[in-house]
Amino acid sequence: MQKYFISDANFDDRLITGDDAFHIKNVMRNKIGDKILVSCQSQTYLAQIFKIAEGKIAFEIIEKVIGNHELPVFISIYQGYPKGDKLEDIIKHGTELGASEFIPIIMKRSLFKLDPKKKESKLVRFNKIAKEAAEQSYRDIVPVVKDIIELNKVDFSSYNYKILCYEEASKNNELVNFKNTITKLKPNDRVAIVIGPEGGVDPLEAEYLQKNGFILCSLGSRILRTETVVFYCLSAIGYELELTCTK
Repeated sequence: MQKYFISDANFDDRLITGDDAFHIKNVMRNKIGDKILVSCQSQTYLAQIFKIAEGKIAFEIIEKVIGNHELPVFISIYQGYPKGDKLEDIIKHGTELGASEFIPIIMKRSLFKLDPKKKESKLVRFNKIAKEAAEQSYRDIVPVVKDIIELNKVDFSSYNYKILCYEEASKNNELVNFKNTITKLKPNDRVAIVIGPEGGVDPLEAEYLQKNGFILCSLGSRILRTETVVFYCLSAIGYELELTCTK
């Protein structure tokens, strides 16, 4: 059953509009009487379609759906801006795996060049990708993709745990910091994870982050691509918090 996140106003009017209405009518080919899931303000409802018009789908609420599809911790992914379309895949699959927000950051080894005129449209697209991935994976919230920011302008003071995925730690055979950190996580903790772009994290950046309370972590004995790291981290945290213990 397809899920749709809608605005407060549309929920009050019991309407689905825009791209979602097009998706219901032309992609899913739903009919009057079909059931869908609608989500608003982190609450999900089973709904039934009772009218299909051009650009609008009218629905009625059947019942509230009780369930929790979120990780018990808030995870911010600070991703060193990668080349090409890699960030889109990071956002899509990172959303499926439970990330709470994404913040693209400019780091010393970032190689991308973004036309300022295209910046706003890129951000709109990134957030649309997060919304679609959240609907597909039955998330209760849609992670926000925030504006691009330089690393040294980020305020990390609100986090309980701060993890830097650092390839040099792997080369130095550090194999315990990541596991030790995620096993300490408790419900409602806030976690910042910094991931470098292609080429990794510069030693001066690692030193700066360590001074700001970050734990330098390897992710095993192999060096991962930048677009792989977020999946590793979120999968490990999900396994630790959802499948192996009852915190």
